[in-house]
Amino acid sequence: MNQTDPQSQESVESFGWEWTERTVTDSMRTAYHRLFRDMGLWHDHHDGKVVADVCSGNGRHVWALSRLTKAKKIISVELSQPAAEYQRQRFAGDPRIETIQGDAAQVVFAADFIYLVGAIQHTADPLKILKCLVDNLNDHGELLVAFYMVTPATMILEPIRQVLKHLPKEVLWSVAVLFAPIFMARKAAREAGFRNARHNAYDWFGGHHYQRYFVPREIEQMFDTIGISPDNVLRIRKGVYKVRKGDGPVLDDQRQAFGADG
Repeated sequence: MNQTDPQSQESVESFGWEWTERTVTDSMRTAYHRLFRDMGLWHDHHDGKVVADVCSGNGRHVWALSRLTKAKKIISVELSQPAAEYQRQRFAGDPRIETIQGDAAQVVFAADFIYLVGAIQHTADPLKILKCLVDNLNDHGELLVAFYMVTPATMILEPIRQVLKHLPKEVLWSVAVLFAPIFMARKAAREAGFRNARHNAYDWFGGHHYQRYFVPREIEQMFDTIGISPDNVLRIRKGVYKVRKGDGPVLDDQRQAFGADG
């Protein structure tokens, strides 16, 4: 797979360096919150299924899925060759895990559930990636995708990023210490710890070729363009969506009350 098609070599090297040269730590509790609680999923949602993590970095979510789920198979897709090789070595003893070094906009596999978290905003063609991943879903399969959204905070931070993104990777990693506290404002981020916040700061301000911010209407239009019915789109929380392939009951987060009052 050519790492420059369609992603830029600059982005591939930046993320590959981050995930292989700088350690990130996760507790089982943090991983559970990130992959299940915060995503509106039950702990047994993946039992007996083929689950994929796309743009998987150093495989921390793959590691968590292998321990927190009874998935039949876990597919890890990562564009960076060093990061993919790191995963192959780390997970060599787990027959359930398959690591694919490839571009999310072109890779072919089959899964019942796909995670695309913290990545689509750093890609050349988000629409092409969404279409490719939905095509890779089995019928009634689900894709969970998280977007960077347009907010007052992103508009304030973007001019800073335009300056910091030109710094060498090692220097930016050092500077990320200063900005990490910004990314610990949410309770979930504080639970994940300072080291994860530092990675988030590097991701946000890094020298990646692509970084964009979305508005809800744009996301809805992309889902419509690739043929996902609005009935099959569920907004979990701001910037996080779950979509389903194929027909089925309408996804509905309307609250319901059961039983008599009192």
